[in-house]
Amino acid sequence: MRSIRRPSAAMIVSCVALFAALGGSSYAAAKLTGKDIANHTLRGIDVKQRSLGANTIKLDSLGGNQINEAALGTVPNADTLDGVDSTGFMKTTQRLFEATEDGVDNFTSGATLASLEQLPAGSYVVSARLTYDNDGVAGEAETCTLDVPGTNDATTLFPDNTDVVTLQKAVTSASTFYAAVSCTGDGTDDVLGKISIIAARLD
Repeated sequence: MRSIRRPSAAMIVSCVALFAALGGSSYAAAKLTGKDIANHTLRGIDVKQRSLGANTIKLDSLGGNQINEAALGTVPNADTLDGVDSTGFMKTTQRLFEATEDGVDNFTSGATLASLEQLPAGSYVVSARLTYDNDGVAGEAETCTLDVPGTNDATTLFPDNTDVVTLQKAVTSASTFYAAVSCTGDGTDDVLGKISIIAARLD
């Protein structure tokens, strides 16, 4: 029978040292905490990808400088509020439009005395005001008309000298439109002061 040689003292010492080294490393790894790591010594390359979970990072500790915003997707329902699309909210819209013209001497019968152009589509109350001066036959019937989409507003007057004319109409138009005011006359009549047309938007 072959005899087994007893290990030498040097071999025994070497094995003990090896086991101690291995055991010490395992122990150190098991007990390693954040206190054992100096600040700013870990780099991105030292952390395995996708190894940090949501509970690993302190809440509200990351800012815009740490996040690539371009990599973020669209926030769900970002274009709505309580399910209502952003286009459904009130927008700043011009609601009052006005045009004024100076008075006209000896105007031609039926001529446009003032106009308000390119009113946006919508619902309005349109008003016109002028002072009619009759230089012709006293008591002669004249007509002033507010021309708007739909039915015009017209008034007949019998001015002996001057008469203030006010015209008004509710208008709803699906496209841009204009409003104009005109009066009949015998060619010697005048409009005194300012002629004004005002459109107040309702919608």
